[in-house]
Amino acid sequence: MKVEKPWGYYNQYAHNKTCSVKLLTLYPHQETSLHWHNLRSDAWVVLDKGVRVQIGEELHDATVGEEFFIPSGTVHRLISTSEEPARILEIAFGYNHEEDNHRLADDYGRELQL
Repeated sequence: MKVEKPWGYYNQYAHNKTCSVKLLTLYPHQETSLHWHNLRSDAWVVLDKGVRVQIGEELHDATVGEEFFIPSGTVHRLISTSEEPARILEIAFGYNHEEDNHRLADDYGRELQL
């Protein structure tokens, strides 16, 4: 939510909610697993160029500052298309635990939950 002030504005991503905040860094040409969460929703803010976002079947080449909301139960992943590390701010709403990562595809040999 964007809140205007006389001096400018701020973007508020969580207000009195159960949430976790992470700064993700993708190495060049790497990607997260294709996965979904049952117990949380995610919001992403792209901080660097060279990030492709997959939400469901849709692929989107993100711009710096672009925001995405991923409801619980929605398949998603982040993909680096950059020669440099790329950062994404992640705000997770709800239960945030690795046990709630349900992987459908993974380049690193981690267990899948098909």
